[in-house]
Amino acid sequence: MNRICARLLRQVSNARFQLNTSIRNNTAASGTSTSTVEGDAGSQETDQQEVHELDEVEEVLSMSPDVFHTRYLNVHEAFRRFRPPRHAWIHSFSDMSKRGLVELHPVVFAANPRIDLIYEVIKWQDQCTREDEIQYMRSELPGSGRKLRPQKGTGRARIKDKRAPHFQYGGRPLGRRPRDHGYDIDLHVLAQGFSAICTSKLSQGDFYLVDSLQNFTIPSLVGFKQEINSESVLFVTGYEGLSSSQNTEICFHPGIDLLTSETVHPKAMLQHMKLVMDYAAFTQLERWVLDIGQEHRLIEQLEFHQIT
Repeated sequence: MNRICARLLRQVSNARFQLNTSIRNNTAASGTSTSTVEGDAGSQETDQQEVHELDEVEEVLSMSPDVFHTRYLNVHEAFRRFRPPRHAWIHSFSDMSKRGLVELHPVVFAANPRIDLIYEVIKWQDQCTREDEIQYMRSELPGSGRKLRPQKGTGRARIKDKRAPHFQYGGRPLGRRPRDHGYDIDLHVLAQGFSAICTSKLSQGDFYLVDSLQNFTIPSLVGFKQEINSESVLFVTGYEGLSSSQNTEICFHPGIDLLTSETVHPKAMLQHMKLVMDYAAFTQLERWVLDIGQEHRLIEQLEFHQIT
């Protein structure tokens, strides 16, 4: 990032030098007529304003990170200086009519869709939900410990009980124990993974924003799925209190899943073709990502060379 800022500083310095040169040339070539003087005064004022703006940009770029965060406490507003926000239509859940245009924060919906971060988030979720198969040892199997046959006199091999490892359905000598494969992941990595997924969904046209999912019905979810012509849809609502009967009924409809903003996870967002959020879930998810970004200073990870 330091190399990028240095290159931007050189570009700003060159632009300011060219403006100063043009100001001097205009001053030297100015005429004596009133109209010419007024026109030159207006152009000089515009040039001076541009020089002042370039000075402000150069001052910001030459700051150290600590000074930058001290002066600009809201780093997400500084993010808007370099990457413009996205916009999306908010639809009515009942008839799919457009209700208005909503501004999406660039930190969440205009991030760099990094595949490595998405992979790290999905791997972390898979490891946290991983379950090992239990292999019972001989002492844990049911049954008697009675000796099956005498030690001597039968001409056969010595044996104790039927739970021996070399018997069918016998116990394992070193049975595999279930253990926790989960590990902790940094919150800023998780937030960037969510941002990468939301950005990719929005760029591919697979993100829909609706007004409310509070009073939904199963036929309305099925109708919305048919309206957008998709095989699988994930609905995310910001309202809590889903009953168990509703969750059970949704399970009988393939291609439809309903989660809350507290239970939504990255793997479900990738498994479904379309992502539908109501406005409450959208604001909660965006606020969560922005709070983590404010805490971990995601402004330091801006990639200026990718900005268009």
